[in-house]
Amino acid sequence: MAKKTAATASPAVTAEPGDPQHAELSYEEKESRLDEILVRLDNSETPMDELASEAREAASLIMAMHATLKATRQEITTVFEELERHKEAIADAVDADDERSASGRSPA
Repeated sequence: MAKKTAATASPAVTAEPGDPQHAELSYEEKESRLDEILVRLDNSETPMDELASEAREAASLIMAMHATLKATRQEITTVFEELERHKEAIADAVDADDERSASGRSPA
């Protein structure tokens, strides 16, 4: 059995979520590209020489998509927290408008 040397060892498969190759893609475009890669892998259409790079690209896409989902979730949570904080003030303003309308007065 031949011993692997540094020259023949396969490189580590790493993925970076900030991969510039995918920076300009929308979430949906990343999802589409990931689907393409997965179909190729499922159908054994990926040549052996490209297997590691496609796995690396798929991992990068998954990480980027996860980061997008995480950021979107945080943003939505923040919006609803702000809305909750302002809910009482909004309700008070609506009540005041309703009272003015009922008494026939116009808003100041």
